[in-house]
Amino acid sequence: MDEATFNWSNFYGEFATTLLEYKNDRKNFISKLKSIYEEIGMKLPKMESDREIFDIDPFTVFGLFNKGIKDENRKRILGEIARQFNLKNEVPSSFDGIPLVDNRRVAFFNFAEERGENDINNLWEVFESAIRYADNPTQGNKLKIESTYNNVIKQKGIQWNITMGLYWIRPNTYINLDSKNREFIIKQKILPEQFIKEVNQFKNVPNGEQYIQLCDLLLEKIKDGRYGYRNFKELSFMAYEQDVYWPPISDYNPNISTSEWVEFLQNDKKDYPEALEMLKTMYDLGGEATCKKLGEILGKHSSSCLSIGKNLARRAKDKFNLSPYMDGETERFFVIPFLGRHIYNNGKKLYSWKIRLELMQALESMDLKEFKSLNAQNTDIAKNTILYGPPGTGKTYNTVMYAVAIIENKRLEQIKSEAYTEVINRYNKYKEDGLIEFTTFHQSYGYEEFIEGIKPVIHSDEEDETDIKYNIDSGIFKKFCEKASIPVLKNKNIGINNWPTIWKVSLEGAGKNSTRTECMKNGHIRIGYDSYGEDISNLSSKEKGRNMLISFVNEMNIGDIVMSCYSSNTIDAIGVVTGEYEWHDEYPEYKRLRKVNWIVNGIEENIIKINNGIKLSSPTLYKLKINLYDVMDIIKKYSNDVIELEEKKNHVFIIDEINRGNISKIFGELITLIEPTKRIGQTEGQKVRLPYSQKLFGVPNNVYLIGTMNTADRSIATIDTALRRRFNFKEMLPDEEVLDGIYVEDVSIKDIFIKMNKRITVLFDREHTLGHAYFLPLRDAPTIETLANIFENSIIPLLQEYFYEDYEKIRMVLGDNQKDSEDKQFITIEENDYNDLFGYIDYDFDEMSTYKINSFALTNIEAYRSI
Repeated sequence: MDEATFNWSNFYGEFATTLLEYKNDRKNFISKLKSIYEEIGMKLPKMESDREIFDIDPFTVFGLFNKGIKDENRKRILGEIARQFNLKNEVPSSFDGIPLVDNRRVAFFNFAEERGENDINNLWEVFESAIRYADNPTQGNKLKIESTYNNVIKQKGIQWNITMGLYWIRPNTYINLDSKNREFIIKQKILPEQFIKEVNQFKNVPNGEQYIQLCDLLLEKIKDGRYGYRNFKELSFMAYEQDVYWPPISDYNPNISTSEWVEFLQNDKKDYPEALEMLKTMYDLGGEATCKKLGEILGKHSSSCLSIGKNLARRAKDKFNLSPYMDGETERFFVIPFLGRHIYNNGKKLYSWKIRLELMQALESMDLKEFKSLNAQNTDIAKNTILYGPPGTGKTYNTVMYAVAIIENKRLEQIKSEAYTEVINRYNKYKEDGLIEFTTFHQSYGYEEFIEGIKPVIHSDEEDETDIKYNIDSGIFKKFCEKASIPVLKNKNIGINNWPTIWKVSLEGAGKNSTRTECMKNGHIRIGYDSYGEDISNLSSKEKGRNMLISFVNEMNIGDIVMSCYSSNTIDAIGVVTGEYEWHDEYPEYKRLRKVNWIVNGIEENIIKINNGIKLSSPTLYKLKINLYDVMDIIKKYSNDVIELEEKKNHVFIIDEINRGNISKIFGELITLIEPTKRIGQTEGQKVRLPYSQKLFGVPNNVYLIGTMNTADRSIATIDTALRRRFNFKEMLPDEEVLDGIYVEDVSIKDIFIKMNKRITVLFDREHTLGHAYFLPLRDAPTIETLANIFENSIIPLLQEYFYEDYEKIRMVLGDNQKDSEDKQFITIEENDYNDLFGYIDYDFDEMSTYKINSFALTNIEAYRSI
């Protein structure tokens, strides 16, 4: 969530830390407190029966401005607190997510005559131990907060409000357990049922151990954002906002019955199927969603979902002749099918639509199977994304995170919260499984490598008539899309490998024969040339059928597909190779064998169309140029009764240096097909006929494209417009926080990094700043030798490239122009004595000096300190 929304937390935290200084100087603090209220002209609330203040605890101080008062008065109090206590953080502008105490019960202690002797001291103790544990969560500090907390909850007047106080001072560590939050936590089912039982359904205040365990459990559960909130501040806000829908039923009710909605939707879906598709998705989500969430699932832009919803409402208004609902001077249409409210999601304030009860009941009664089911699409990454930024900012590093999040259908932040070693291991496994493909664009990269092209091959048939022929070969992206199109078969692993070759095989000959029957029955294929024997390694190039046998023995792989030729036009079976080459002497002929899992057999399917109009020819075995998804279509055609299909897995195609390629030349007509709304399976899905193969081709909806782009090579402003319109651009900037705590001797690498990048931004631009990744080796080896190596081999060469060897600017970036000693200068200046070099000649030299890299400065820590 946007930290500006909760900017109170930094101010509150600083004030709490400052208050600790007055734990043993409370008289002085009370004097300051009185002065604050005098300065702003407000009265202090009553603390004692006679209105005097003898003592005070820190939680009560916070309660003075966290009660039911106007924000203006709250800001006045905090402004004066900031002034008198010299606080550095800005006075909060927003108070979202702050629970308030009852105005009648601000103090955390009773009047003097009713409270225990150590009540206020105990509150100071738990206050101090809470801050110590939050800032340094050691086992000792944990035991201390649990102990002091247990002392306080025994005191009169202390109930759930102590958790509210702890939340005020350190909201990133402690959860507020007021009635709203308790109800919300139970309703959301965030915590394990066993734990809820242990705390007796929150009927009693938990003890210290239970409370700290509760905070830890909750943080672990919500940190990835799966519930729509990632910390206690967002949770607290959501707990208070969950039931605030607009407009209230008392203010507006369209009075459309369930049966009327059913009739309306049945007629509406004929011309506007996308509306019912969106409603179906909302229904699957529990009846409520933001347009952003709907767009992610449906592969549409959020504004498109907004239009669909509004147009649905307009049609309903016309159908039922409803009066307009005005919000000031604006007519609101969405209130007819929906209620609305603001929510926070991933740091952004969004508007959420909730389906009205009668419409929800109508959807429940309808058969919506014809519309897409919700594919549990939780990933928040767009179909087409480009990560761009200066070199060294982690673009390639982030592609790993993005790819794993997409394949596992998780939110990006959830993956980023995991250890990188675990993520990269899964990434490599997915790559081995063919779910991830990687390529790099360059100036000579073209359509033929990416989509398809004509390539020469040496062809040999069984009569050894060898010549050069030209085949139409699929490019890397087309092959990847074909692979991604293969449906997963439930409870049946058919064993196709990542890049299967599709083979034509003749079993003895055309038509029915004993060899074909035997192969189908026993799950294998058999071919002949038995006279050569089992070992064919010594066959000469002149031997008939040699190349075909080599293909069968050495080139055919487990997981390849075989299509059994029945005639020149048809096949009778499709199988997957499951075994290596075998020799079986028990057969009288056709002794060469490979085991095959026959997926379909006993069919008679004409494949001339999918084989580019080419008839099946005489060689016993050869490779077919048939698309994999065409083969799967045949399998589905004959196996619907016996094979159940699952949803396809997400696939990720990564394009490194995407800005270096000629986009029009590489993508060609596919530049339109990569749009989310044009993907196969979408309502606007399209296929185009490819120029070489003349086959229809489309991009599957489960293929995600991730590109990386170095802005030092090319500004984002100059990127091909066709690319800009179809990709989401995510900027990767230098992150100085990554270098926090890295020192070489006593020199802060973070400070050096910040200073150099500020200078580069002024001298050049922000697209040519230095990435933090260059300095990461210092984490494991924070030595002057490592730092020298980074500057000599990475930083200085990069600056030379940036500034085209304008060494004065390079010196300015490195601070050399301000250093008092040449020993500290990475680049030194040596004046040229042209008379000494060339004698007294009349020649106008361009440069009066020469620049040299100073090796001594690279290993001199003072050179870095002076940057």
